[in-house]
Amino acid sequence: MLKLSYVDQNLEDIRNKRVILRVDYNVPIENGEVKDDTRILQSKRTIDFLLGLNCDIILLTHLGRPKTDEDRKKYTTRSILNHLNGKKLFNINVDFIDNFEKEIYYKGGKIYLFENVRFFDGETKNSLDLAKNFSKYGDVFVNDAFSSLHRVHSSVAGISNFLPTYFGFLVKSEIENLSKFFNPVSPFTVILGGAKISDKLGLIKKIKADNVIICGAMALTIYKKMGKNIGRSLFEDVDVSGLIDNPRVILPDTFVVVDEKFEKQSVRTIDDIGDMVVVDTVISDKILSIIKGSKMVFWNGPVGIFEKGFKDGSLSILQALAQTNGFRAVGGGDTVRFINAVLGADYSRNVDFVSTGGGATLEFLEKETLDAIEYINQNVARR
Repeated sequence: MLKLSYVDQNLEDIRNKRVILRVDYNVPIENGEVKDDTRILQSKRTIDFLLGLNCDIILLTHLGRPKTDEDRKKYTTRSILNHLNGKKLFNINVDFIDNFEKEIYYKGGKIYLFENVRFFDGETKNSLDLAKNFSKYGDVFVNDAFSSLHRVHSSVAGISNFLPTYFGFLVKSEIENLSKFFNPVSPFTVILGGAKISDKLGLIKKIKADNVIICGAMALTIYKKMGKNIGRSLFEDVDVSGLIDNPRVILPDTFVVVDEKFEKQSVRTIDDIGDMVVVDTVISDKILSIIKGSKMVFWNGPVGIFEKGFKDGSLSILQALAQTNGFRAVGGGDTVRFINAVLGADYSRNVDFVSTGGGATLEFLEKETLDAIEYINQNVARR
């Protein structure tokens, strides 16, 4: 397992200090309102810990991928500020910082939220000038943004050049739980859904799974390569030849389909798709049996378009996980949103661990590390 310096290992270096805390509050925003604050709530343990040490906390996060002036209005973190203060999530009022002109002096027990870090030139290029500007607001840097650790950006990694650096409890939980899959207990089953198989080819090749169940549009990409007719369904033009006739790979053969107007619905096998659109996966008894008999399961990606009501396939998987006597973890933003919509905060009966990362989770499982972690560790080692 990776050896990292965590926030609870050097209390006297952190107590009564200004702490720059990199979080990932890249949450869905609609009409200026936060629609899902799961990621915010999952940072609370680290924030409460730092407040207990009488720290001031300066929160840094990105939000969306702003490029235009209109994007700057949409992706301002003032929306998050309003949510934090409106819900009183941290039991104290959070102040806002929108430029580098304001100075912050230590007061003890204060929280500030910085404007979207991607509003500042050089963030995504790991500008050290920008990182230095951020660093002037703190005495210590704590990174608790696991879902951003696959990116070497100024606010994610660059600040570690200028301040003592530690990782938060969210990162610790992610590393400890996901690392269990590096030496898995057999049978280990991976369930993959979602639209894009290209993002997961490296993971499929590397992960030590006995079974890799590939569903939804990802399965259709493989069937298309096999010469099957998939109608008007979504697929990717990528090389998946290594997954055909692969003994580990399991494909469902029955799907829920609709016409192009999403009106006429029926259940068809892969040999009878016609000119329809696949919108959900029928999870067979064989696949359910494999899931229930597994000692470890990792699930990434809903197996149907649940946002449009096609969720039976994903529900079948969730119900099977409840009957699985082993370690069960899920990851990916869409998967987490689905589970939240169905189960709310109480998911312990079905799942043991919910990862906050999307691409970061997949990349960590593939590489057993992340680029920003390596960058930060090199800076820590040099001190």
